[in-house]
Amino acid sequence: MTELLVLGDISVEVEYKPVKNLHMTVYPPDGRVHISAPRDTSREYIRNFVISKLRWIEKHRTLFRGRNRQGNHLLNEGICHVWGIAHKVKLIERRGPPKILLNGGALYMYIRPDTPQEKRLALLDKWYRGILRTSAPALIKKWEPLIGVEIRGLYVRKMKSHWGSCNYDRQTIRLNTELVKNPPEFLEYVIVHEMIHIIEPSHNQNFYRLMNKFLPSWRITRKKMNAGKLFQDGNFYPAVAASANVMGIVL
Repeated sequence: MTELLVLGDISVEVEYKPVKNLHMTVYPPDGRVHISAPRDTSREYIRNFVISKLRWIEKHRTLFRGRNRQGNHLLNEGICHVWGIAHKVKLIERRGPPKILLNGGALYMYIRPDTPQEKRLALLDKWYRGILRTSAPALIKKWEPLIGVEIRGLYVRKMKSHWGSCNYDRQTIRLNTELVKNPPEFLEYVIVHEMIHIIEPSHNQNFYRLMNKFLPSWRITRKKMNAGKLFQDGNFYPAVAASANVMGIVL
């Protein structure tokens, strides 16, 4: 069951689920607020929890919206990231098909004259997807014999709130193109994470045991990813969350 809780100009989607704790998430890019709550949680408890977190909610909504506006202008300012390294963007207007080349620490974007910003960003996103489609298969092939999982399908797309996902029945994984903007270890962590989910779908003790076995440094990488400091030239930022149990708020 889902219902809408409205507090001033903040609308919170409340979904009642078979979970133990209340969990609230603020999603980019527009600051959408969603709560997963145990089915027997009272509306008063949920309302009081949201009220206690109003400043926290507004802080992150403002942050997401500001970053979203910033991302739409960064191509003009001339900075893009590839594998965690900043590159100057050099726009070269010319007739002919558009393309992007990386050379000597600069990213050259060849575009037709008067190409609008939206098409420049679309071209960059397509280029990022191509890099990920080229890079990910080698890592998957590396980890398949180590983990003992065969990946039967790879999908690449831009996601708003996830680095990756998997379908453990079909043994396929999906990767976020924003990974290309960050250090290579981010991509390897996500691939290993999703491959292990094919063995163990839940984030339970066995899942973390397997993560520790195959990628002992995964907690360090995840901490860096959750910081989200390198997403300076796109519209993707990690969602932020807060939880509560019967003892109170847990961040």
